[in-house]
Amino acid sequence: MTLAKTVPLLCFIALAGCATFGSQNGPGSYLYVTNEGSNDLVIIDTQRYRPIKTLPVGAMPGGVALTRDGQRLYVANFTNTVTVVDTAANQVIDTIEVGNGATGLVLTPDDRFLYVTNRSSNTVSLVDRSSGRAVKTIPVGLGPNWIDVTPDGRFVYVSNGSSSEVVVIETETSSVIQRIKVGEMPTGITVSPDGRTVWVADYPRGVTIIDTVSRAIARTVTVDSFPAGLTFSPDGRFVYVTNVSTDNISVIDAGDYRVVKSIPVGKTPVEIKISRDGRYAYVLNEGSSDLSVIALPSGHLIRTVKVGVRPSGLAIRSSGE
Repeated sequence: MTLAKTVPLLCFIALAGCATFGSQNGPGSYLYVTNEGSNDLVIIDTQRYRPIKTLPVGAMPGGVALTRDGQRLYVANFTNTVTVVDTAANQVIDTIEVGNGATGLVLTPDDRFLYVTNRSSNTVSLVDRSSGRAVKTIPVGLGPNWIDVTPDGRFVYVSNGSSSEVVVIETETSSVIQRIKVGEMPTGITVSPDGRTVWVADYPRGVTIIDTVSRAIARTVTVDSFPAGLTFSPDGRFVYVTNVSTDNISVIDAGDYRVVKSIPVGKTPVEIKISRDGRYAYVLNEGSSDLSVIALPSGHLIRTVKVGVRPSGLAIRSSGE
């Protein structure tokens, strides 16, 4: 995610539109950070918290998605492409043409297909990984940003930032089956680990919770100003939300929907991921061009790592993958 593409400022969220990835272990893992301002991907070794390689990718890179085996990383570039990275060799191996304004992306649980939001063309591209090409374009509505898939792979949820709705795509038919009105400008979106709820960050201060059975709004939670990225803890007990305008993270108890903690981070936090063991939170701060490493559950800052210019997307891979 980034502020650079904001016209107006509220639209910056589109750049980080990211999928939800399986969280990885903290020590002995690698962080992959896209930087919209420098058009590159920085790879960070978490044992030493230092960059080990920087790869040029497409222009204005945003969301990232990692295969379950960790061997391939996909990067959405706002200028209509997806970059494919071989993580063993740390090399770019392919470029896939998609729609205008590629922003967020998510892999299906079986890793066969990749769904990519195209903010400028108001579509989602369906990419067949076996051919490495887009095989279908799905009209979804205005300003699709972030995207996630249910654990069973049957449904994909897309936040449309410019039409105040969440769209449901049935993967069997690759078609939109429902539209759910939410807050003023939905940004980040994540499906709960049990698949029962979808949590949506809504400008200016809300998180909307959707029941996946009824597809109705079950509840809203008030957080701090301009919620953007959000993710679950591995055990599903907590949801972590970045607040762009207040430079902090809201921690929500997913059982009783209470904000139980606020954690200060860097300037303009836009994305967050949690390690597989639940011991660390990694937060991308677009305004300060760095990454905050937070110890959990204490919420203490243990490291700040400089990355590229205007960091946007984040993925984690364990060294054993």
